[in-house]
Amino acid sequence: MARKTSARALKIPKGSQALGRKLTAGTEKRSETEGLDLSYLEGTLGYSIRRAQMAVFQDIFQSFGELAVTTVQFSVLAVVADNPGTNQAELALALGVERPRIVPILDALEARGLAIREPSPHDRRHRLIYLTGEGQALLQQLKKRFAVHQQRMLDRLGEESADAFLAKLWSLVTTPRSS
Repeated sequence: MARKTSARALKIPKGSQALGRKLTAGTEKRSETEGLDLSYLEGTLGYSIRRAQMAVFQDIFQSFGELAVTTVQFSVLAVVADNPGTNQAELALALGVERPRIVPILDALEARGLAIREPSPHDRRHRLIYLTGEGQALLQQLKKRFAVHQQRMLDRLGEESADAFLAKLWSLVTTPRSS
């Protein structure tokens, strides 16, 4: 029978930043969960993708370090840089984020002077989003760090496997669900 691990043993130390706690929760080393039988979950697609996502996000968090940018903030900066003047609804849809959730993300970027929102001259209900010079400069730093992170993650798979893996992941996103 598998030994149970107490909930207390799996908690992240209180001194961690909120973001760090969020990103590291559940990424405990295998030795800390060694007594748990996870064979069923480890054989499931959803659990495996979630654990892989947690490992990737933890590496991104460490890569961005003192720049203090979350993965979703990085994504927003990247999309806005490539699509200046996009509106909040388009941005939320592109990132797969609920529309109300994009507002505090943009608020945080604006507070740091990285992005600005301006009313649309054609539709006052829409706010158009642009990066500031500071936002563009930070994004360039982030892209350099992200490229190193991305290569580190893909190296684990090998070049051919990485390309096939990414294609298969995107097929889960783009292939319509069959009944």
